[in-house]
Amino acid sequence: MRGSGGRQVIFSPRRRSSTAHTVGTLAIGLALTSVACATSHGVSLTNEERTAAWLDAHRDRPPMVRMFLQRMPKGADLHTHLSGAVYAESYVAWAAAEGLCVETASSKITSCCRPTCDNRPVADALHDQHFYNALVDSLSMRNLADRRQSGHDHFFDAFARFDAAATGRGPDMIAEVTSRAVDEHVMYLEIMLTFRGSRIRQLGNRTAFDKDDLAGSRQRLLDAGLQNLVTQATSDLDAIEQRVSALLGCDRADPPAPCRVTRRYLQQSLRTAEPNVVFAQLAYAFELASAERRIVGINLVAPEDDQRALRDYQLHMQMIGWLGGQYPGVNVALHAGELILGLVPPSDLRFHIREAVEVGRAKRVGHGVSISYEREAAQLMQTMRQQDVAVEICLTSNDVILGVNGPRHPFPDYLTAGVPTTLSSDDGGVARIDLTNEYVRATESYRLGYRQLKQISRNSLTYSFLPGPSLWLRPASVETVAACAGQASQPSAACQKFLDASEKARLQWQLERAFDAFETTWSSERQ
Repeated sequence: MRGSGGRQVIFSPRRRSSTAHTVGTLAIGLALTSVACATSHGVSLTNEERTAAWLDAHRDRPPMVRMFLQRMPKGADLHTHLSGAVYAESYVAWAAAEGLCVETASSKITSCCRPTCDNRPVADALHDQHFYNALVDSLSMRNLADRRQSGHDHFFDAFARFDAAATGRGPDMIAEVTSRAVDEHVMYLEIMLTFRGSRIRQLGNRTAFDKDDLAGSRQRLLDAGLQNLVTQATSDLDAIEQRVSALLGCDRADPPAPCRVTRRYLQQSLRTAEPNVVFAQLAYAFELASAERRIVGINLVAPEDDQRALRDYQLHMQMIGWLGGQYPGVNVALHAGELILGLVPPSDLRFHIREAVEVGRAKRVGHGVSISYEREAAQLMQTMRQQDVAVEICLTSNDVILGVNGPRHPFPDYLTAGVPTTLSSDDGGVARIDLTNEYVRATESYRLGYRQLKQISRNSLTYSFLPGPSLWLRPASVETVAACAGQASQPSAACQKFLDASEKARLQWQLERAFDAFETTWSSERQ
């Protein structure tokens, strides 16, 4: 669940003036000439250099950039909400199969199909194209320019509209997202979802909470049966994973490609509830992540500009910081700075990212759009660089929800400041995108080169919450640990031992092999 509530963005090239066209043509000519000159002078270019030169030469051809980046290995998508990652067409199909209906006034899918509910069966959409189109539009950001609702409101409202169709469909949703990852050459997914959400909220509502006594508040939750919900969530996850495996066909003698995509999960908590309920969710999330290896961290979700979320933001960071001290092995990623001036008053833009980093102890920050409004913003970015706090950049999401794009987005400023970044899809189904689209957008908007894109892809595994030490001596370097130094293909016995002991390093090693194969193929095919 992403939350509870722009326009459709079509990524076509902007019309260029004749001067711009000439400059673009000249750039292609220079890139091709430099490669030709190097070859004629006997300089042997590496496959990486040839691949980088090809992208430079064709960067003003969006279809070719898309073709290139679709095939480029992308380590991970670290910021993806399960329900928001599913396309509206799937929700319509599932709702029709379950005999659900649509409320005429709100376009919300509902189980109430009585005449008094003023609704229409979703199944009608299967033979009524106008109804079908209207449903898809209401459940996603498609064709939003034709509507009066803001991108922000339409986006968050969409989750409530398809919630009934998502109920009980967790395995189908995970299978869809995993299959899409294969087509994009994504190796790893960290998926945000909620286990036992309604039960833990009920527990929080009936358990006394004291913001000045977090230890006592947590103990009361434990005494009231919080551990039982952790056990039940583990059983839920077992059943979900078994069903996903069956849906993908992973029990076959020759399992299909989606079965090789690694998945882990983040337990998310809703920040829009009252403090007693938020604390119960967070205490549960930390307990679950400490007990279940497949839950690799926690996150706090829903609109950051919600009135309760704004009122209690500092209290939430204190809760998370305190719980992090009790569960030092649990990873924390936090949505912070998904705000812009005008959406909230200036005073709410001054401290959210800083408190996520310094109080909430976040290892990764999601969005971080409002960094320029923070007090001592340059110093904060320096702190993030020094503490190796990564920012999950969600370009399309920030555009359609906040209207922040192009030069108004702080992505290049994070890069300049040396803050580690990744590219993420956020809610690809609702936004009608995929992860490759974000790489394309970064390439077109900020003219990133192949090596920069490659490092962002590497970052996505380096800053993942997979267990084990990294393959790299330092996060931003391409120098491997001593055991694997200088090995380009088959690992030595010492390197293999290191890889066997680290799930993170194993995937990083696989990513490097995938880059080698991609660069070899791409450069040889375009000789």
